[in-house]
Amino acid sequence: MTTFLTLVGVLAAAAFFIYVLAAYDNNAIDRSQAKRDKEESKFKSADPRKIYNKNWDPNVPRPRVCPACGTLLKKEEYLYASISDQINSEGKRQAHIYGCKYCYLGEFNSTSMSNELKELDGL
Repeated sequence: MTTFLTLVGVLAAAAFFIYVLAAYDNNAIDRSQAKRDKEESKFKSADPRKIYNKNWDPNVPRPRVCPACGTLLKKEEYLYASISDQINSEGKRQAHIYGCKYCYLGEFNSTSMSNELKELDGL
């Protein structure tokens, strides 16, 4: 009986230890995710001509930027585009980029973006 109670106690202690480790790890993941979301939610804009220029340093990764309006895009955001059926002289098909969800669809979910647009309207 003593052996059984010892095994149950050891298993309960191990389960509690694993639970505490998992809870701590989940809190760390939640904090890093919240920090990442906070940084990505800030509206940022860049000049697409400078980023897509041939003089860009190849050692520096290019940010994800909408070529139409210059909005920095998150990993989950994408561009609206269509690909032509015709093949050009180089054997490639032409892609027509319409824009991102901010300039093509006109979605404004960021307060900083709407504030900047209000400032532009005042000019």
